[in-house]
Amino acid sequence: MAENQKNHNIAYARKKADAAREQRRAAREAVLTLLFETEYHEDDAPEAIFARAVEARDMDPKDRIIRKEYYAIMEKLSEIDVLLGHHAKGWRTDRLSRVSRAILRLGAYEVVFAEKIPAPVAINEAVELAKKYDDPKARAFINGVLNAIKKELEVSGGALPVVETPEAAEPEMSEIPVEEPDSDPVAEMEKTSEESSAEAE
Repeated sequence: MAENQKNHNIAYARKKADAAREQRRAAREAVLTLLFETEYHEDDAPEAIFARAVEARDMDPKDRIIRKEYYAIMEKLSEIDVLLGHHAKGWRTDRLSRVSRAILRLGAYEVVFAEKIPAPVAINEAVELAKKYDDPKARAFINGVLNAIKKELEVSGGALPVVETPEAAEPEMSEIPVEEPDSDPVAEMEKTSEESSAEAE
């Protein structure tokens, strides 16, 4: 009887943990979409972009995880971009595709500033987002940049490096996708996801 209760408790705990993981993953994808949309409305306040997203899609305006993380990333955006530029091996963040840039910004924020998310988990989730939404060629690049940030933080004891904004340079990894022409942000993400899935089959 006691053994059955123990197994039941273990199964319940796993089910609860899986549900929490799926909820967090869904919130992460929503934040990614918001960051992607921000690319098309750079002059708009984050609050306006968030409000439009709530109206356009089935997004709960009271979802604290989505709102808090998106606003926090936007607040730290200049620091994040300098950090990404420092570790992108000659690539300026404005040379990356919008999807790659959004994934890197989200991943870098979680690695550096989200204390409750272990860095390996943040990096793994960023790679999973790249698998779902980005060009297959970008996955290793995203993984490499975020791991470089993680290692630097470990060496520095958690202190952010003081780096200058990188000078314009010829990209060293010509196969990473560059900026796409303007299009509908959500449709563009879905299109990229479908193309990546088709290539994987």
